Amino acid sequence: MSALKRVGWGLLLGLLGWVSNLAAIEVLPGVHLLLGPLLVLIAAVLLGPVAGGLAGAVSGARTLWMWGHPWGCLNMLLEGLFVGALRRRLTPLVADGLYWMLSPLYFFITYYVLADIPASAVLVAGVKQAVNGLLAALLLQVVLLIPAVRRRLRSLLPLPLADVSLGRAFGSALALGAIIPVLVLGGAEGRTRYTTQVRQVNEDNLHAARVVANEIESSLAHSRHGVSQLARTLASGLSPEGTLPGRHFLEGELDALVSYSPEVVNAYVGSPEGVALAFSPRTDAAGRPLAGTDFSDRPYVREAREAHEPLVSDVFLGRGGVRGPLVVTVAPIRREEQYAGYVLAALDLPRLRRHARAQVGESQRRIRVIDSRGGVVFDSAETGGARMRTILDTSLERALERMRSGGTGTYELEQDAVTLVRVGTMRHFGMMEVRPLGWRVVVEQPGTRLQRDVERAYFGLLGTVGLATVAAVLLALAFSRTIVSPVQGVSHAAARLASGDRAARACEVAEDAPRELSQLARNFDRMAWQLSRQMEAIERTSREKDAFLSIASHELKTPLTALKAQVQILRRKVEGEYGERLDKVSRQVDRVTRLVNQLLDASQLGLEQLPLQRTRMDLSEVVRRVGESLVSASPLHTLELEARPVVGEFDELRLEQVVHNLVSNAIKYSPTGGAIEVWTRVLPGGEGELVVADRGIGLRVVDEEQLFGRFERGDRRELTGISGIGVGLYVSREIVRRHGGHISLRPREGGGAVATVRLPLGREPEHDHRAPHSHLEEGRE
Repeated sequence: MSALKRVGWGLLLGLLGWVSNLAAIEVLPGVHLLLGPLLVLIAAVLLGPVAGGLAGAVSGARTLWMWGHPWGCLNMLLEGLFVGALRRRLTPLVADGLYWMLSPLYFFITYYVLADIPASAVLVAGVKQAVNGLLAALLLQVVLLIPAVRRRLRSLLPLPLADVSLGRAFGSALALGAIIPVLVLGGAEGRTRYTTQVRQVNEDNLHAARVVANEIESSLAHSRHGVSQLARTLASGLSPEGTLPGRHFLEGELDALVSYSPEVVNAYVGSPEGVALAFSPRTDAAGRPLAGTDFSDRPYVREAREAHEPLVSDVFLGRGGVRGPLVVTVAPIRREEQYAGYVLAALDLPRLRRHARAQVGESQRRIRVIDSRGGVVFDSAETGGARMRTILDTSLERALERMRSGGTGTYELEQDAVTLVRVGTMRHFGMMEVRPLGWRVVVEQPGTRLQRDVERAYFGLLGTVGLATVAAVLLALAFSRTIVSPVQGVSHAAARLASGDRAARACEVAEDAPRELSQLARNFDRMAWQLSRQMEAIERTSREKDAFLSIASHELKTPLTALKAQVQILRRKVEGEYGERLDKVSRQVDRVTRLVNQLLDASQLGLEQLPLQRTRMDLSEVVRRVGESLVSASPLHTLELEARPVVGEFDELRLEQVVHNLVSNAIKYSPTGGAIEVWTRVLPGGEGELVVADRGIGLRVVDEEQLFGRFERGDRRELTGISGIGVGLYVSREIVRRHGGHISLRPREGGGAVATVRLPLGREPEHDHRAPHSHLEEGRE
């Protein structure tokens, strides 16, 4: 596959990883397994580091705006590069495991130092991403062991996966088979436990909200009753002109209201224009009198003028006797249609806050009372203050918009995607309405306790997964040893049989193996026994054939020698046309003699009866003599000879036979003529080289042993008219081997063949260099 295609596939797999990350698999609440790393590793393992890095960068691009930093994306890019770089040396699981062993330094520098993320969050983020990556690597490794997948991707599989052992396959499959059920069952149990805990938290929140709402309703009812009763008393005491009683009388009534109403912190009677006529208590915290304070700008002054019943204000910032958030109950002083003013009582919000705080105790729960406009009436988490607070434009407001009284829900304070689980920033709340007013009592508590429980469940699940993996690997080793040992025994026996050890058997190593493997060993032994018998029969037949050929060759040489002598005598006495016929007879007698000699040599080689007679000589002289002699007898061919001196310890007669076979083959297999190229030279390693090249019909055989088979010829149509019995190359190879050399024959670019002989120039000991015979699909004599 070209580099451009690899880049394209890497980008495509990265896009698929980006999309698949949107469909994460929830293991525990807030703990998800992403599918993107699987596609990144596919690109890295099958396409290389560049494609893996591109896939990681594209797949992790979503983390740039989700997490607010680039280190997660860079981590996926580096993982793809690292695994892709080691794909030809290590399996995906080992390579990815090595990457995560080196990753703590990366997380320390990027997450902890540069991103300033707490150490605990860095730890759990690294664990989460490592587990995700290792599971993806294991899944990929198992998928790539499936035969159907391997057939389709064979050209892309790196060596560690293409040449995977049976033990590794068992280990990977059993480990994955152990991990998946543990994750599914452990995750289901963790989610059930989490749901139960969330239900308990919601019930606690609603109970506290109900108690506080009841207290607020009771306080408001008492306050409204008090101001309403005082307003009716003052209305009945109005003068005929509609004037309120004197200041001292009003102050006395207000003191009674504040004294007998614990939910009221102060009270005053206001004129129709909104000016305080009398106050209880009389002065503020600085000792300044409060009577005469103008409150005409307050909304409740206008609302009281139109009201006929007591009303309750929303929260506002007080400036009279109470500094800070304030809620008041107001009752109009009215006799029939005559409006004489109003009575106002300020609720004791610190008292309500203390009551709410008593409901939560030392827990992390928080109670907030919110009015109809979103203002915070009081907050149990605060001790006081002169500032107004609101929930407008917050995540809590958005959560409450969809909530009814008695409902529960969650909202998130902040985005914190680097934590192990996302439940730590979640707030669980319950809400009860104070119905007459539209107020809402919200009791919430953070998810930190739930997060700790989920973290414990997650790490417990990881521990269980680790134990299951170790058990699966040990079980795989035991099973693989049970299966692999007999298979290896059969393989070793087959190798011994192939090397010539006919006594090799496999039953002993497979005695305790499973039934199928024992049957395999028995079948192998039966096959080896039959092959041994057949080889013995073949060798006996071959020896008999060699003996027959030796006897026949000897018997044929005597009449041929006599016939050659008689032809030569007749040739000296006969001229003209009959003389030419005798020349043809002489040439045919020479040809038959050479064939008989070759048969004799082949039989002697089979019987190991072909000794060498070495003398110091120059091989180039033999090559020149034989080459010129053979090519001169063929008018269609020319000789291109480059004979440099090659002096060594050789058997001249046998090497002449080799040169004769090679040059005559070049001539015979170039029936249309052409140049026969022959050269000799000395190689730097102390070897002599002979090369014979032609432009003939060429070769179609890949297996060199087939070219040098005994009594074998090709079945190509071009060989039909070419004479020979198929022993020339066989005899040549054996002669060269007995000299300690090597002979090869290969196709020539542009057509034809090249024969190369290399011989050591020093004397080499003679060994039995015979090779097993094989049938010739395409050969030369």
